[in-house]
Amino acid sequence: MYYFLSASVGFIISIMVALNGKLTESFGVYHATVLVHAFALIILLVIVIVRREKIKIDNKLPLYYFMGGFLGVLTTVFNNYAFSYLDVSVLLSLCLFGQSVTSLILDLMHVFNHQTKNNFKTYIGLAFLSLGITIMIAF
Repeated sequence: MYYFLSASVGFIISIMVALNGKLTESFGVYHATVLVHAFALIILLVIVIVRREKIKIDNKLPLYYFMGGFLGVLTTVFNNYAFSYLDVSVLLSLCLFGQSVTSLILDLMHVFNHQTKNNFKTYIGLAFLSLGITIMIAF
C-alpha cells in the first residue's frame, strides 16, 4: 500500500509541476505560487469543514516542525522557475536526486530521530541515479 501511495505521489508531482509551470507562464512565478497555494488552502478548508474536524495545535511541538509550509512554497517557486528552462523529466530527476542526497544525510545524522540502515546498496542506487540524470541531460 505504501509503495503504491509513494508511486502515486510521483505521478501527481509530475502533473503538478507541468500544470504549475503553465500557470507560471500566464501569471509569473510568484503570482502563480500564490494562486496554487490559495486554491489548495480553500480545498483543504472545505474538506476540514465537511468532515467537521477541529484543528488541534500541540503547543509542545518545536516551532520548526511547522516550516514544512515554507519549504512547500520554496519547492513550488523553484519548480515554477525551473519549468521554463528544463523538461519536466529532467526537473523531476534533479528533484529526486536532491531528495535522495538530503534524506541520506538526514538519516546518517539521525535528524528527527529517524534511523535508517544505510548500506552499500544505497550508495550504488545513488550512483545509478546520478548516471541516469547525467545521460538525460547530456543526450
